Amino acid sequence: MDNTLNGERALLRRVAALCGIEPRYEDGWGREQDVEDDTLKALLSALGYWAETPKDLLNILDELAERSCRNAVDPVHVVPEGTYPVAVVLTLPEPLAYGQYRWHLRREDGSESQGEGFLAALPGLEAMDHGGRSYLRRLLYLWVRVSCGYHDLEVHLQGPHGESVARQRLIIVPHRAYLPEALRGDRKLWGLTGQLYSVRSERNWGIGSFSDLKALIDWAADLGAAFVGINPLGLLFPEDPSKVSPYGPSSRRFLQPWYIDVEAVPEFEECEEVRRWCGEKDFQEACCVARESSLVDYDRVWAMQRRALQRLFHHFCEHHLKTASERAQKFLRFVAMEGKDLEDYGVFHALDAHFRALNAAVWGWPLWPKAYQDKASDAVSRFASEHRDAVTFHQYLAWIAREQLASCGHRSWERGLAVGLYGDLPVGVDPAGLDTWLDPDSYARDVRVGAPPDDFNPNGQEWGVCPWIPQRLRQRAYEPFVAMLRANMREFGALRMDHVMGLMRQYWIPAGKDPRSGAYVRYPLQELLGIVLLESERNQCVIVGEDLGTVPQRIREAMKEAGLFGCRLCFFERMEDGTFPPPSHYPTQSMASFATHDLPTLEGFWQGTDLRLRRRLQLYPSAQVRRALARRRVADKKALRVLLRSWGYHEEPGPTQKERKKEEQRLAPLRAAALYRYLAASGSKLLAVSLEDLCGMIDQVNVPGTVHEHPNWRRKLPLPLKTLQEHPRVRAIVEAVVEQRP
Repeated sequence: MDNTLNGERALLRRVAALCGIEPRYEDGWGREQDVEDDTLKALLSALGYWAETPKDLLNILDELAERSCRNAVDPVHVVPEGTYPVAVVLTLPEPLAYGQYRWHLRREDGSESQGEGFLAALPGLEAMDHGGRSYLRRLLYLWVRVSCGYHDLEVHLQGPHGESVARQRLIIVPHRAYLPEALRGDRKLWGLTGQLYSVRSERNWGIGSFSDLKALIDWAADLGAAFVGINPLGLLFPEDPSKVSPYGPSSRRFLQPWYIDVEAVPEFEECEEVRRWCGEKDFQEACCVARESSLVDYDRVWAMQRRALQRLFHHFCEHHLKTASERAQKFLRFVAMEGKDLEDYGVFHALDAHFRALNAAVWGWPLWPKAYQDKASDAVSRFASEHRDAVTFHQYLAWIAREQLASCGHRSWERGLAVGLYGDLPVGVDPAGLDTWLDPDSYARDVRVGAPPDDFNPNGQEWGVCPWIPQRLRQRAYEPFVAMLRANMREFGALRMDHVMGLMRQYWIPAGKDPRSGAYVRYPLQELLGIVLLESERNQCVIVGEDLGTVPQRIREAMKEAGLFGCRLCFFERMEDGTFPPPSHYPTQSMASFATHDLPTLEGFWQGTDLRLRRRLQLYPSAQVRRALARRRVADKKALRVLLRSWGYHEEPGPTQKERKKEEQRLAPLRAAALYRYLAASGSKLLAVSLEDLCGMIDQVNVPGTVHEHPNWRRKLPLPLKTLQEHPRVRAIVEAVVEQRP
């Protein structure tokens, strides 16, 4: 019996590995972990394979073998620039392998090349047998020059039973990512980063808007900064303002409409009804409450915005669409350019609003009536026809949001920011959101992406988002991946790719399981990275890879070779003896910062607020871990004091508690300035100065492992933008940075 079980386990692990699931992995402490059998079976199911019995596993092996012989060419071939000739692998049933071939290449620019010959004359690779048939692999060389881009190859195969046609998307990619002139040579740059929703201003309605982003760009330009970095702006759930994490988007291609500045919409100046409503006492009071609140009240804010935007849309329909005005033509061009996906975007949100109005517990499309879960169904088509105004309203919101973000992008270029806007791309999407409804077969909707246990998160992490199925993505020649990259690079001069290790592997956790019960699933690194480089070059967008946590050495090497910037956090950087490293320790090809949104701010770190919060919320797996982290914090603060003495910071605490408190108020901005002086002197080409640290915020933006226990993604900056620009602490930090990076 034991031998039988061992044989079944070995077979399960073999099948899992062939499907890209790693049966074991190293945790954050370097210990080998075997993946549970149930996890392997659940992940095989998520990939589309039933794997409950040994017979099922043998069927999977047979299916994999059959799939390797199914197509004469792979659906996609990603090739580095300069490769000559381009080699294409042909997989041919034996009778066909002795026929004739003719190939035709249509380049992206419309130019064409072609060739022909006898298949038997091509160099041979291995032979295979499957299903009683023999297959031969041969190499077809394309002796033509092909530049970077997306090209279409057709191979016509003439055999004893007639002609067949095999098609392949040929993608030629550069060797390195785009690098602007300002980052070449020895020059080092810096910029401001923060959460757009958290920005306070006199004109916004209780949430930072695209107009506030413009103001940030202007301020950054005045300071001599090179970029302004913001949280992901991807579409969330307008009908459910409780879902506020920018890293759990409904879509990574469309924008969240609550960043729209209603008063900056051109129709606002034309529509007396809306202006009059905005001037009423009730609105002004509600807006004042939302603006003065320390937390973003998403329900209140979106209710005000939506009401105003619906009235502006009605005005747009009456005064522009009906008269075919120039502005209406701009909208119609946008609709045509975005195509079918924008139509489906509008239908999705009209359906979402419809079903939520019937039952507020219907939180996403998997709970809609079955007929509406398929975007191509007759029921969905009828609904779209019957609710055309609702569909068009959401398309209007998508247009306005893109218009206003584009205006911000243009402002960054007009003001001469050396890099421009610095965007952020999440690693996955919400399983009940727009992207999964548009393309459900491409996503593993029954798993969640996360991370195994490590020092910082001993329980592991589950991020609530689902990933692409790598095999399905490849079958579609990576078209969804390309569309996502383009949507996120369009207005940006730099893009942060959250969890860049996801280009090589992602930690999948079966839905409902503990984060410790996951496994890594492999992705085609060289192909995905090559496409990132191609889109980076085409969109002139610097790529910053978030490479924190457990990072395979292969990723580090690939990033370096490809010209991607890594992330280096002062919070984590230590020498072997626990001291902070000298500035030269930071690699040139990196973005330096103190921390991230998932870590304590500088003041929170110094005061230990994060440790006390984690204890109160019972986020420690044991008292032993809690005490160890507390001891480490004491040591870290001591090491930081030693470091900052060389950068202009000295402590002389007063003898009494009252005097110590007063002295701490004086020391805090000096300590912050010294820290950023040190980071500015580092070897990193890029430095991010967070708005949270500029303001002296104590509470962190997001506490991993919590949802409702902490006001994640809601906390505003303590100072309005106008005051922030003149604050002594801000001036001290900025002067320290400019001193090192003039």
